[in-house]
Amino acid sequence: MTASHSVADFRLIASRAAAAAIVAVAFAGTAASAAPPPVKVSGFSPFATCTADKVAAQPGRNYPDSEIEPWIEINPANPRNLIAGWQQDRWSDGGARGLVVGVSIDGGVSWARLVPPRISKCSGGKYDRATDPWVAISPDGTAYFMSLAFNNNRPDGASGENTMMVSRSRNGGMSWSNPVPLIVDTDGQIFNDKNSMTADWLDSRYVYAVWDRYFDFTVPSARTSRDLAAKIRERRRLLQSGAAKAAPSLKAPTVFTRTVNGGKSWEPPKVIFDPGDDAQTLGSLIAVLPDGSLVNVFFNFAADGDAAIGVQKSFDKGRTFSEPTFPIDANVTPTGTLSPDDKAPVRDANSLFDVAVDRQNGNLYAVWQDGRDRNMDRVMFSQSTDGGTNWSAPIFIAMTPDSAVKLRNQSTTPSIKVGADHQIAVTYYDFRFDKSDGREAMDYFAVFCTPDKAAGCSKRRNWGDGATALKDIRLTRLSFDILDAPKASGHFLGDYMGLTRRGGTFIPAFGMADSKNKNSIYTVPFRSKVP
Repeated sequence: MTASHSVADFRLIASRAAAAAIVAVAFAGTAASAAPPPVKVSGFSPFATCTADKVAAQPGRNYPDSEIEPWIEINPANPRNLIAGWQQDRWSDGGARGLVVGVSIDGGVSWARLVPPRISKCSGGKYDRATDPWVAISPDGTAYFMSLAFNNNRPDGASGENTMMVSRSRNGGMSWSNPVPLIVDTDGQIFNDKNSMTADWLDSRYVYAVWDRYFDFTVPSARTSRDLAAKIRERRRLLQSGAAKAAPSLKAPTVFTRTVNGGKSWEPPKVIFDPGDDAQTLGSLIAVLPDGSLVNVFFNFAADGDAAIGVQKSFDKGRTFSEPTFPIDANVTPTGTLSPDDKAPVRDANSLFDVAVDRQNGNLYAVWQDGRDRNMDRVMFSQSTDGGTNWSAPIFIAMTPDSAVKLRNQSTTPSIKVGADHQIAVTYYDFRFDKSDGREAMDYFAVFCTPDKAAGCSKRRNWGDGATALKDIRLTRLSFDILDAPKASGHFLGDYMGLTRRGGTFIPAFGMADSKNKNSIYTVPFRSKVP
């Protein structure tokens, strides 16, 4: 498909599958309970015949017909309308040939797929690559699709032009406006990264966008925040050895903007937290509390390399933000997830997290992967019952069974959502069904907690079925081999996965490697019967 034919006329309707119906899944037995077979959301690449991005040779390896890093949201104005977005045709060294949107109008049973226009060259835009897709939907049904688009590094290694953009849809995602740039940088030392967008669920006029904008003063520059985090760790080593240079090498503040008129215009972006020289923020997420206040939750790497989850608040819809606090120390492993047998790097949510708010009582919940438990990446949880000021001690919540093979105890890339009756669902990957058979078997799971009056979900005993036999739901009917996933700083499914909900039904969007060097996006709506 050429760029001139890669917009909203690209649509495929997935066949209906009876097994995709939303069903209640009961816990049974000592192993993880199984959900219905996943429904495939993505399809073949709409960029297969695009030549627009092949004018100049691009570095790295491209993985055609591979889908990475989904996000998903439900339309509050039409709960059977779901919108997902993902990277299409990933590159090994950053970004993809473009971004694709999936739309369902029957609660996730079938999907249409289309390409929002003018984001990358393969959709009629001017940028070589696009990444970091993010969907947000306002109470009135207006949908927003945020994207990061960029050109390749310059010959001297400095970053190419890069931008944060937002597209808008007024018809449930079936067509999209041309994107509006929120920021554009042409300085080779600056790269914008790790964006998110939150629609205010109390007021359709307000939508909030946040990301990190980092400066690399040592051109040729790194192009991803992961590279920057590595530089911070090296800076810490140099500081400890007394060999650090006097001049700073980098910085990465948090940048914020908002619309106050339903996307008709956006305010100029502004820095809401600058951690200082040789430090960075990463992966900010805005949560809206029932009283209308905002909480920005983010990962922070201090100049000495210490990592923490930071929190800052706004009581005026984002016009101003408080100074941050850092209530949760994080233990970021240097390697992230490794496959259990070959010890191959698996790119995951290392240095990232997800956050959710209970819209009835304002409780905040955070999940991330952390090395404090057994010195390997495992899914951790913390909660705040006072609007983000105080947080419970982190606990390990994945139901991964104990294994004598150390790396089969890992769990990774968690997502979190709060459903009806305060019930919390967390999804994640682990290796519990791996065997020493030449494959590195990975699966996707969901675990639940319904808070009690005493300790909420801050105690591990309240996760699973609430009894002594802790259980979760297996969302992948069959294991997949993570070594089949494309390589991009490790075998890669995405830095994050999506999870939304309709009442007490949770609807994920997640990746699986379904053949060599090829990922696809799947969903399987599920419920629990946790009392």
